[in-house]
Amino acid sequence: MRARFGQLSAVAGLLLITGAILLASACTADRERLGGTSLTEPPPLPDVSGSYEAVHLIVERGGHATELIGQPDTRLSLTLNADGSAHGQLKIGTDPELRIKQALVGTWRLHIPGFVTFDFSEPSIIEQTSFTVVPDGLVGEWSGKGVRLRIELRRIS
Repeated sequence: MRARFGQLSAVAGLLLITGAILLASACTADRERLGGTSLTEPPPLPDVSGSYEAVHLIVERGGHATELIGQPDTRLSLTLNADGSAHGQLKIGTDPELRIKQALVGTWRLHIPGFVTFDFSEPSIIEQTSFTVVPDGLVGEWSGKGVRLRIELRRIS
């Protein structure tokens, strides 16, 4: 009886070790499939540093939308440096209620799950907007004074 118990004990131990190896292997395969992250590690943040130009600056008032990009004296450019500093220019010259000419100098920050905020030396509608990271760009919306502004930035470098 004692010999048989020893054999069962050895078989149980072998099964336990085999199960542990299979479980560890499955966890490693899942981690590799998920990009090397574990359940406790946040996903890697995208690299959003670079230069951006507005491809859309859409103003909406009372249900009527107007595209400002392409109109004279309207442009938005931003550069997000890897050290967290930012600079650019916002110029809206054609809309009488949103007439703006502003140098944008300050900092930017990337937040999980993938949005960018700005802190500039002078208040700006860009600073009041949270931009969502999208493939090759950033998209944000600002509302105030009965106006809604949609901003789409395309990464140019």
